[in-house]
Amino acid sequence: MTKSPILKMSTYDAAATETWIKCGECATTLGLIVPAIKSFESAVNRDPSNPTALIGLSSALRLNDISLNETIGSQSAIEKLNKSLESFPNLLKQANIFKELCECYLLVGLNDQAYQAIQSGVNLAPQDPSLWLLMAQTLIRAGARSHATGTLAHCLSLLPDGKFSPSDIETARAAHAELAAISAADGNIELSIKELRASLELPPPPLSRMDEYVALICALATALERENDIPGATKVCEDGEMVVGNSPRLLMAHAYLLLYSKNGAEQAINLLTKVVNLENESATQEGSDFLPWYLLGKAYSYLDPRAAYDCYQVALRCASNCSIIWLAVGKLYLELKQLKDALEAYSQALKLQIGDGSHGTATAWDGLSCVYERCEDQLMDASDACNRAAACFKAIGDVKNSQFFEERANALIKASKKEGPMLDLREPPDVPTFLITELVALAPNERISYTQQQLQAQQQAQEQAQEQAQLQAQQQAQLQAQQQAQAQAQAQAQAQAQAQAQAQAQAQAQAQAQAQAQAQAQAQAQAQAQAQAQAQAQAQAQAQAQAQAQAQQQQQQQAQQQQQQQHHHHPSQDTSRNSPQVPIHTPQQQAIQYQGPPPPQGQPPQQQQSYLYPMQKNSPRPPQLATPQIQHAWSPQPQQQGPPPPPPQGQPPQQQQQQQQQQPQGPSPQQQGPPPPQGQPQPPQQYFYPPPPPQGQPSQGQPNGGPHRSPMNPTQIIPAGATPYQMGPGGPNSVPPGYYGYVPIPGGVHNSQYTSPTWRR
Repeated sequence: MTKSPILKMSTYDAAATETWIKCGECATTLGLIVPAIKSFESAVNRDPSNPTALIGLSSALRLNDISLNETIGSQSAIEKLNKSLESFPNLLKQANIFKELCECYLLVGLNDQAYQAIQSGVNLAPQDPSLWLLMAQTLIRAGARSHATGTLAHCLSLLPDGKFSPSDIETARAAHAELAAISAADGNIELSIKELRASLELPPPPLSRMDEYVALICALATALERENDIPGATKVCEDGEMVVGNSPRLLMAHAYLLLYSKNGAEQAINLLTKVVNLENESATQEGSDFLPWYLLGKAYSYLDPRAAYDCYQVALRCASNCSIIWLAVGKLYLELKQLKDALEAYSQALKLQIGDGSHGTATAWDGLSCVYERCEDQLMDASDACNRAAACFKAIGDVKNSQFFEERANALIKASKKEGPMLDLREPPDVPTFLITELVALAPNERISYTQQQLQAQQQAQEQAQEQAQLQAQQQAQLQAQQQAQAQAQAQAQAQAQAQAQAQAQAQAQAQAQAQAQAQAQAQAQAQAQAQAQAQAQAQAQAQAQAQAQAQQQQQQQAQQQQQQQHHHHPSQDTSRNSPQVPIHTPQQQAIQYQGPPPPQGQPPQQQQSYLYPMQKNSPRPPQLATPQIQHAWSPQPQQQGPPPPPPQGQPPQQQQQQQQQQPQGPSPQQQGPPPPQGQPQPPQQYFYPPPPPQGQPSQGQPNGGPHRSPMNPTQIIPAGATPYQMGPGGPNSVPPGYYGYVPIPGGVHNSQYTSPTWRR
């Protein structure tokens, strides 16, 4: 932006600008801030480069912000001044422009920009005490009190020793006030009182700066109060009222000092009534000054509790979140013995406290202990409240009160257990005086701002508590979600583990089943093998038994054959001794089976068979010569015309072999009667004559055309179901049965024509 040169104005515009400037200065002197702002704005509109008009407008806007506790006017003033400095180069040489800009920056809270602006002004006018005063105030805002003290001393040294101008008086008053504040902050109350008295000894300021003068009077009264000089503080307030009149701030400070005793309650009520009348009672609302109504209620609490309650209600409408009012209300209820209301009031005061390390919190716990002591069976609660109050005093650093409440808490515990005496009731605690002192020393707008700051701090604390609660809730929810997720994961893992375990169990069961099946199969195989082995063993045993039986049969057959041979050889041996041996040529004849009736049962073989010449058994004479087999003429041996017949079915192999061995070479007489039953083994039979052919086979023909039978021997008749009578078994010593047995005569010649015929028994 290009800087414009100095505006060329007409005589009328210059005169009009000066007129509006004078009107603004007059309004500022009278304390009429709004007319002053309008006047200076008119002057600036006609001459934007006029430094007096710009400084007057900025000062009026800043004073208006102070009265309204706002910063909008100061911000607009900063913008206006900066634009003017950029537009008009001649303003850069005006130190007062940078001074006003610094004050606006301080009001807004921009300390760094304020220091840069005042540094530029000091460079332009290093001998101006007001610039050094503003620099000291900037250093105080920045926290450099030691540097600020040196700057203030340099400021006072620049003041002339002789005649003072009004600006010099205001500079000196402000310098002494800043030194008093620094001394009070450092704890040097005596030096602070000295500096404040020096500031008040100067001539009073104009009406536009009267509030600053009242603030100095209240500050001096507060300093004297801290030094416990209540009469001196009251005297300062009375002198100030004579100078400035009925200032609400000064009247409240005076009433506050009077309420140190009950004797000053009536005078305090009169002073506070003036303050209340100055303010519109109907305009009391949230955000207004509560202190006059609080002090009026405290004054009435000594005289009229009902009026005190009404005043406290108005104070609560002005500042419902002020814990000081709730402490006063709790005390009033406790004095009226309304324990329930007192309990609620003290509980509300505790809720409004920011932290435990404060006198207000300790007073609230003290009040609760007094309430519990007046209730039945609440001594333990009273002891707990005393312990909490002791903790608060200990946090503050008040060791005396901390020990007192600890001892009282122990005494209350013993009294509750009936181990100690009952304690006397204490008076309800009063609101700490220093809490009110800080508020009384402030201006109404400052008190409102202070109250709002407390409200904002409480709201922020509540919001932080809510945020923390939400964060905790979220964290808990997250933890719960994580725990649930972990639980679900664990459940899933457990389910998977169970499923795996079940699968493993099933696999094991299947494996076991397979193993069992294999074991069963093996067992069955073993059983089969054993059965096979047993069967083989049985078969072997049977084979062995059969072999043994065959061997026995063979042995028996051999024995029978030997017996037969011995039986046939013995006669020839006997006869060969007494007669010459003549070869007898007898053709072999097939033995004919006896087909007569069976012998009677139950008779011994000797009776069943009779021999013509019985042979001695076990003859001691051994055989010498083998007797040839006698071939009878009546039974010639036929030649076999065909293959031997097969053995009958159903007979054992031994019997079949025996039958094959005993089967004659020629045919036998035809068997008469039914055949023997098949399927039954026939015992081995030895016949002297050849056995008949098997059943169901025709008889083989003889060489002569038929069997050798006697014509007088008819066919045997066998009843149904019977078997043909068998001949007795032959032996080595046996002869053909019957009386027709023929034995050759020793020494004779055997002729076939003399063969004895076959007779029927």
